[in-house]
Formats: sequence, C-alpha cells, structure tokens
Amino acid sequence: MPNYDVNGQTDNVFAEPLERPTGTRIRTVAPRTFCRCVAAASLLTVAAATLLAHDPITTKVTWEREIEPIVQARCVACHSSGGSAPMPLTTYAEARPWARAIREEVLTRRMPKWHIVRGYGDFTNDPSLSPFEIALITAWADGGAPFSKARPRGPASSPGDAAATARHAPPAQAGRKPGARSNVTIPCASRAMPRGRLAGLRPLLSAGGSLRLTSQRHDGSVEPLLWVRDFDPDFAETYWLRNPIPSEPGTRLILASTPDDITCSVTLFFE
Repeated sequence: MPNYDVNGQTDNVFAEPLERPTGTRIRTVAPRTFCRCVAAASLLTVAAATLLAHDPITTKVTWEREIEPIVQARCVACHSSGGSAPMPLTTYAEARPWARAIREEVLTRRMPKWHIVRGYGDFTNDPSLSPFEIALITAWADGGAPFSKARPRGPASSPGDAAATARHAPPAQAGRKPGARSNVTIPCASRAMPRGRLAGLRPLLSAGGSLRLTSQRHDGSVEPLLWVRDFDPDFAETYWLRNPIPSEPGTRLILASTPDDITCSVTLFFE
C-alpha cells in the first residue's frame, strides 16, 4: 500500500497522485515531540561514549608505587613546567590523560628522548628505559592507569601533586660534572688524545649534522665513544661516560663528521 503524506500525495511511486481513500487516517508527529526524541537519543549516545571512555582497572601496577618513580628519574627533566617538552608529566593529574600516548612512545623507544645513537658508548645520564620499566608502563596504561590500589581513579588532582610539582622543578642545564677538573674544545678532526681521564663529551654541530667519535689505542684496538645523528642544537648536552677512559700514550681520537661542517667541535671533559 503506498505511503500518503499529509497532502494526500504518494511518495512518487506513481506518476500521478491518487485520491485518498475514504476512511484513511493520516498520523502526523508534532515538531516538539520529534525534537524531544532526537535529544533523548543524543543523550544516550553521549552517555554510552562516556561509559566506554572509562577503562576498567585490570592491573596491579600503579602510578604511586611503580610509575611515578620512573617518570621522576627519566622524564621530568624535560616534561616539567618550563621544560623543553610540550606538556608536563610531574603529577598524576598531568600524566593520566597521556597514558596511552606514553605507552606508544616508550614501546617504540621514541621516549625518553636520547639524542645520540643508543648502544654506542655507555653514559651515566642515558635516560633509556630498561625492558622491565617499559613492561611496567605498558601494563599500567593497558590496565586503566590507576593512581593507587586504595584509590584507583584519583580526582582531577591527587594528594601529593603539589609537592611533586615543587620537587620536580626543571634542573639547570648540565655544565661541569663534579670531578671534571678540566676541559678542552677541539675541532672535528682526528688528533692525539689529550692527557687525563676522559669523563665527558659535549658535541656541537650544525643542525642535522652527524659525528662518530672513537678512541684508538697504540695497539690498534678501538673503543666507541659517541655517535650523533641528526643533531639538534636546541638539545645540545654533555654526555658523561660511565667509566672514564684514561689517555694512554699513543691514544688517538678518531672523528668522522658531516663533510664541510665548519661548526663541528667537541668539548672533552677530564678528571
């Protein structure tokens, strides 16, 4: 049976309009009633989305016990108020909205940021996470990112957040490490290694430049020291060797850098 509109017209199934049969009733919907139905449907949709946004807590890993110490040690040097990172992560309230993003960054090892090639040289200030720390952060984010066992979902600000903010003020830029008694700046060219125990290196290159630095002993053995790729002058820093290297007679520094980089230099810190 064709559908009739309020004017007695069909929905264009037939070329010519038909007369409305006697006794046919036309039911109309008041605009106000229709709007109320749409509004109710919209509210239900929003409510469902809100419920889906709250992940259930399925992990025993908490911010208070496991994650905050990792963030304090590895992240807040940049991720603090006034730091070089775009957002602070010094408190639970600041970090919780970024839980899944943090998970992705640490799994791909894009964070914590380390501006030299990992595994080439061994440095005390390397912020790279261990596999166990990565596993903790992943479990925390996947399990609902709880604050603590006693109170899994903290309010907008959690107890201790203010103290944590004060505790994690951005540190001063790294300068001379305690124990580094002297330093010398050399151009990026191979040369005899100055006498002393090499404790730290601070490269300076043009933006996007690269530098590979090794030490070669008199017996021909080589020790990797530093490898910089895609240098960013905004993140120039000093890299402190975990085990200072003594300068033996005949030891040379072998430097290979981006050709024609006239700004390339390395400051060497000695104990």
